[in-house]
Order: sequence, then structure tokens, then C-alpha cells
Amino acid sequence: MTTISLAVLFALGLVVGAYAAPCGYGPPPPPAQTPEVFLHAIYDRYIGPEDKTHPIDYSQEAELRKYFEPSLVTLIMKDGEQAAKNGEVPALDGDPFIDAQEWDIKSFDIKVVQADADHADATIKFSNEGQPKLIHVLMARLNGQWKIHDIVWNGDEGTLRGLYAHH
Repeated sequence: MTTISLAVLFALGLVVGAYAAPCGYGPPPPPAQTPEVFLHAIYDRYIGPEDKTHPIDYSQEAELRKYFEPSLVTLIMKDGEQAAKNGEVPALDGDPFIDAQEWDIKSFDIKVVQADADHADATIKFSNEGQPKLIHVLMARLNGQWKIHDIVWNGDEGTLRGLYAHH
């Protein structure tokens, strides 16, 4: 092919591309992540007996960053590092998503109320080894991705952020 032919084909490709995208042709945009999809990506990991599930590894900063706001990741990591250095148990000594150290969970009932485009609150109901649980998850969207801002445990058990207030 000559240089002119290649230039014409390239220009034609630009023109077709410019008209195709607005008319619905071309690849669709990626699906928007909803708070429900985000929470199911977390909670579905906990369905089943503890030894058959794949919970979040709270010692891995990269994994924490997938789910938590950066300020909360910093609190969790600092506490874990300090506890290890002192030969102590970290403040977070169970899994905050299920408020337990052991589990056997059949299913979760997740209800989300979106306060605005970037904030949502969820109520998670489930039974762990026959004990009913109720957990509230506060979320914020950062750079288009939902992240956990805080977790509130039922009753007077407190919050995940509150766990680090005294440390």
C-alpha cells in the first residue's frame, strides 16, 4: 500500500470512529459499580464454614486498599504493625465484616440506602452459627470506587474506626 492509501484509511477510520461511538456502535462503557455489587464482592467470600471460605487478609495492605478508605487502611496497618512489634494481639482481633473470629454462614441479607451519589449505608443481616447478627456498613465512593468508611456493630459494640480511637 502506498503512503497515501494508508493515510486515507487512517483518516476514514477516525471519521467512522467519531460517528460510531455517539450512535451506539463500538464497545459499551464499563458497568458502574453499585454499593450492592461492592458489598456482595466482600460478603460472598464469607458464605460457608470458616475453613472453606476466603476472607480478607488484614495483614495485606494491597488487599485492604481494595475495600477500605485510605485513612482506615492506615489505622488497620499501623495497629497491626505496632501489635506485632510489641508481641500483642491487634485491636482488630476478629473479622469486622461479620463481627466474629469463627463463622459458618449460609447467606446474607444486604439492604443499601444510598444517601447521595457518593455515600451509602448498608444493613447486613445474617446468622452465624445460629446467632443472629446485624451490621451497618458506611460507604463512600472515591475515584469512582466504593470503599468502606466505617463498620458499626450491633448493640454497644462500637465501630471499626472507634476501635482505633484509643490506640
